[in-house]
Amino acid sequence: MAIDEIERTEMVQKLIDTLGETPAATLMRCVYPSGVDFLATKTDLAASEERMRSYVDSALARQTRMLMVTMAGFMLTIWVPPTISALT
Repeated sequence: MAIDEIERTEMVQKLIDTLGETPAATLMRCVYPSGVDFLATKTDLAASEERMRSYVDSALARQTRMLMVTMAGFMLTIWVPPTISALT
């Protein structure tokens, strides 16, 4: 359940009334240790997920190309010498 800014402000005010200014500020820093500017949003997570998906797709494509080139090279080294010796 998300909390809106009005509810958050009311909660902070109740903390100040109950605990005092400094302990309330300390408690709120514990809730958001790096501040609210560093919280991730759904948009941030979606962008991160899209970047990760793009990275995985490109890594799989590179790996597949490398495997195919390696297999082609292997097949040529096995196929070419017998073919050449059969022709001569």
